[in-house]
Order: sequence, then structure tokens, then C-alpha cells
Amino acid sequence: MRKIETIIVGLPVRNEEKSLYNNLESIRDAILISNESDIKLIICINGCTDSSEVIAKKFKKNYPDVGCEIIKSDEGVVNAQRKIVKSYKADTYVFSDSDSIIDKHSIKLLLQALRLNPNLIVAYAKTKALYDQKNKSLFYKIGLLYDSQKLLTKRYYFHGRLFATTEWFMPADTDVLKRAEYNKKNFVLLKYCKNGTLLVADDILMSSYFMHKYGLKSIKQIDNATCYSWSVGSLEDWFNIYRRRNIEMEKMYRWFPEYNYLKPYLNRRTDWKKWLGAKLGDKIFWTIFLLMRGAFAILFSSELFLINLYFYQPRKQWRVTTTTKKSFYE
Repeated sequence: MRKIETIIVGLPVRNEEKSLYNNLESIRDAILISNESDIKLIICINGCTDSSEVIAKKFKKNYPDVGCEIIKSDEGVVNAQRKIVKSYKADTYVFSDSDSIIDKHSIKLLLQALRLNPNLIVAYAKTKALYDQKNKSLFYKIGLLYDSQKLLTKRYYFHGRLFATTEWFMPADTDVLKRAEYNKKNFVLLKYCKNGTLLVADDILMSSYFMHKYGLKSIKQIDNATCYSWSVGSLEDWFNIYRRRNIEMEKMYRWFPEYNYLKPYLNRRTDWKKWLGAKLGDKIFWTIFLLMRGAFAILFSSELFLINLYFYQPRKQWRVTTTTKKSFYE
């Protein structure tokens, strides 16, 4: 059994004033129930322009029973996580999104999974969608179906909503920039890197790194560890998520070609056996979803062509998905 002593729970925060306090309360409950003797919560404010920092300070004042510190970093979840890891050395890091709430047993279960399996590097929680009675959109129904995972193939990579890892890794910006400037094909993707932020997602490159270094079984979803978030609820938000993820994937394919053999394990596809056995309504929603994704792929391919033109400046990679940024108790 692996021995885990020091634990840091890291929370990158950027403009999450609607959900942050509830998120922090759920993390507090999970920390207390974990019954760990050496565990600390680090909130990293990165590029906030709303009242998130004020809310974080209010939480720290109201709940002195949780060891909590607030620090700042440059904008972006990768920059925030890097600042946490560099500032606080630990045996295990637990990271959560700040626009979700986590089950009170989740941290304990993730740590338990890592302790019981020394070959496991990342244990991540299963996401369950919260139901929004106000959203009657077709695209919200598709979002609920997608988040149910009922019609998808197995996931080998982890998602960043809630995970625990014994080895956090991101390459230094100098290494990333060297790779990005290697040739013109790589260089054009720097158009998406605003304010010096080169990588914006934590789960894509890290999943590849761990699967490459330790094998496919180094990452595991822990089904009874749960976090809750809002499903995507509009066509615009679906495209924003598709686009930002695929830009990040494109960066990895071009800048880190040593991981390209892992492409089949970095995407989930339709499980057609499950689709055949699904209800008629789910079949229809999923068919619409696939048509939507096909249209997105065409738009994105056109954008990748345009970025090769020196005068073309694409819109920023990370655009807020408004249908997922809501209070949990509206």
C-alpha cells in the first residue's frame, strides 16, 4: 500500500463568483470527512476581474477549521496549478474546478484509490450533471445525455473537474515555446496564446504524459467519487467547448508529436452497440449531436486553414460557457 502523508487540495479560481462559495463549502466538507492529518486547501486567484477573491477571503474567515491559504498567479488553470505545486510541496495533489460542487466523500475515496493501487498515478471523480429546470433547450437535453456517458466508449484520459495525483506535471514554458517555434506549422498556433499563456488545459497533455510514462492503467475513474456541475445548455457553448478543446489537442499534436500514438485514447467515440439498445429519444438526440459535431469540425478545419494567413487573428481560445456558470441554488 502506498503511503500518502502530505496532501494539498488546489483550487484555481478565475471569475467564479456565482458558484465559488458553494464549491468551497463542499470542498471543506470533503476535507473534514477525509480525516487526513496533513491536508491543506490552497486557493489560487488567477486573472479574476469579479469578486471571487473577496468571496474566497470570506470563506477563509468563516471556516477557520480548514487550513486555507489564498495566493495569486497569472491567468489560466495551468499557471494556477503550477504556482500551487511550486509553492507547496506534497505527496499528493487534489485539484478541483471552482464551478462544480463535490460529494463529501469524494476526496477520501480518491486518496483511498491511490493508496490501494501503487501503479495508479491519477484517480479522478465521476461527473454527474445537475438538472436545470429553466433550460428547455434541445442542446441542454443533448448535454445531459452526453454527461450521462451512456452512449460513449471507455475513457482512458482523465478530466480536470476533480482529480488526485501523486505526480503533477506540465512542461516549462521555455520548453513549450521552443517546440512551438520549431517550424511554421507549429508557430502559427501561438496566435491562440494570449498574454503568455501557452497551455490552457490541465487534463489533455497530463493524460498523455502519464499514459506514455506509466501506461494506460495509470489513470482511473473512481465511480463512487462524484462531482456535480451544470451541463452545456446552448449551441454557442457547445461550439466554444469543442473549439477550445480541439485547439489544445492541435497544440499537443504539433508541439508534442511523441504522444501522437495515443490519439485513440484521448477521445471518446460513439459506442454503437449502446446506441442500438438506447431509447428512441436518446437515439435522435445523439444523431443531432453527431451532426452538430460534424458541422463544428468543418468550421474548425476552416479556422486552422485561416491561421496560416499572416493577417488572420482568431478569437481567443478560452471563451466562457455561460450556461455552465451559474449558482447551484438559483
